Amino acid sequence: MKSSFLLIGCILLSLVTAVIRLNMVWEWEWQLLLINVDLLPINQAAVKAALLPEMTTSFLAGGLLAIASSGLQHIVRNNLASDSTLAVSSGAQLALMIAVIFFPAAELFSSFWIALLGSLAAIVLVLFIAKASKLNPLTLILGGLIVNILFGAIASLLTLFYFDFLFGVMVWGSGSLLQDGWATSIILAITVVVAFFIFVLLSRPLTILSLDDEQARRLGAPVNLLRYLVIFVCAAITALVVSKIGVIGFIGFAGASLAHFAKIRHLLLRLLIAFLAGGFLLFFTNNLIGIVSRIYDTLLPVGAFTATLGAPLLIFLVLRQRKAQFEASNTAYFPVKRLNSWKLPILLLCAGVILFCLLQIIAPTMNGWAISIDENLMSSYRLPRSLSAIATGAMLAVSGSLLQILTRNPMASPEVLGVSSGATIAAILSFLLFPTLSSIGFLLFGVLGSLAVLALIMWLSRKLQPSALMIAGVAIGALVSGLMAIIQLSGSPRLTAVISWLSGSTYYANPNTVWILLSVAILLISATLLFIKPLRLISLGETVSLHLGLEVKKVQMIVLLLIALMSAASTLAVGPMSFIGLMTPHLAKNLGAITPEKQIPISALLGAMLMLIADWLGRYLIFPYEIGAGIIASILGGIYFLLLLKQHK
Repeated sequence: MKSSFLLIGCILLSLVTAVIRLNMVWEWEWQLLLINVDLLPINQAAVKAALLPEMTTSFLAGGLLAIASSGLQHIVRNNLASDSTLAVSSGAQLALMIAVIFFPAAELFSSFWIALLGSLAAIVLVLFIAKASKLNPLTLILGGLIVNILFGAIASLLTLFYFDFLFGVMVWGSGSLLQDGWATSIILAITVVVAFFIFVLLSRPLTILSLDDEQARRLGAPVNLLRYLVIFVCAAITALVVSKIGVIGFIGFAGASLAHFAKIRHLLLRLLIAFLAGGFLLFFTNNLIGIVSRIYDTLLPVGAFTATLGAPLLIFLVLRQRKAQFEASNTAYFPVKRLNSWKLPILLLCAGVILFCLLQIIAPTMNGWAISIDENLMSSYRLPRSLSAIATGAMLAVSGSLLQILTRNPMASPEVLGVSSGATIAAILSFLLFPTLSSIGFLLFGVLGSLAVLALIMWLSRKLQPSALMIAGVAIGALVSGLMAIIQLSGSPRLTAVISWLSGSTYYANPNTVWILLSVAILLISATLLFIKPLRLISLGETVSLHLGLEVKKVQMIVLLLIALMSAASTLAVGPMSFIGLMTPHLAKNLGAITPEKQIPISALLGAMLMLIADWLGRYLIFPYEIGAGIIASILGGIYFLLLLKQHK
């Protein structure tokens, strides 16, 4: 019943916004809209040829994405699956970006086939990862998250080097529904008919597939063939939409979710409801953006806007499904052995010192790689950047360990849960709005952003199982990504520095500020060590901690403040990073550091070393050009966690 009201409300809002937009744009009699465009004056013809096809395209594209998401949800039996959460759209977009840069002639052949190749590659990779866990809902969604981050890192790398060339692609990739005729609408309409025809043919075996695989096989359904066929159809639908209008975030997921909440068992009827819901949602969103753009004389990307609207919906759905979808998980992803001595931390410290010294003198020169000892170069360039990498890596690693202990969740980290994203968006907004703000002011904004996200996470952690909390992180990340896409298209001249900073670069480190950052890192990590005993009790569970007399709320608030400070400081110093805070606690556990007193210092050492290596590789891998350490860390961390999830059963 609630779903019916939501759908009816969406339709009414869509119609209201359409009328308002038409009144704002169409200055003549409405009956002229029904006249052939060839018979109209040039000014009226231009408006009609753009406006009506755009509205039609928005409805058809939203409906198609909802069909694709609903089909994916049915085939993998996961109501959080969609073209967005399973990285289908990001795969299509990355493939198109690569084609535009390296194979521009391929675009003349067909952008659809390029996008289809990217979509299929993404979803096959996600399913391959989740296969070992028998398509476990959490593993499937986390696989999509990691592939999204990995593809996003590669896209960021391309954007960093081809920013001017890709600006138009960025505008289109953020979702552009601008039309100059009916060609796209006709193609999408034909696709709708073909998609429903295919699902009508497959409706009977797909209904059987709603049972588990064994029962479906006993009833004669070709399970694997059906699954691969539907995946191909959904990937093709997504690829077509992406190739025509760019990436539209979460519309497909929202439409499919509304159909799911209607609790309709008949597959074809559910697909029809999903189509209508997705279509009217995008129709409404596009009209709303058109109205805002008309009032403020600006251009807003539709896809980025839908991502910001879809993120709260995803959190709402996780809350609705917390009992049915997810199971608590407080186990490590690796078999571990307990560390009983301090030999390993000492060895790691010695190895880190040796590595640091070597990376200060090994560098490319005019004559190739050599031992380069130049005091001025080392003191003004290499040393500040290396120390910045060490400080940020250690702080992110410790933040990740603290979050995993507090939430009792092995997949928690500042990056995945959106803590770093909160600091990022707060810092960027303060930079664009108050460019003369001091470093302390930027840090304050970053801390406030981190604390806001942490407050949301801790509230959600009381309502969700630990593993379901990760999905909320996906939503927060999507929200920030959407806002970032809008900011990047604002045309501010300060955006070049912002994009470089977003890549996670230590480029702006200098001898005057690096010692402040290092001092902050030492101070905050040392403060963390004062809470080792309370953290050990918290790791046993809140009930046990309370019985042992621990003031859990007070400890949690102080530790959360430390996490926010470390996340904000590291983010402001070198930009947002991925996987350092997630990866290092797992590596520490794999080395036997189970208890907080061993896990935190070992994680700090590992984080510092990993960031040091990532920064050095970023500086010299394609010297004299540079890759941000954050991009290197994202790519290496993405590959690492894909392998990790592949092993998880």
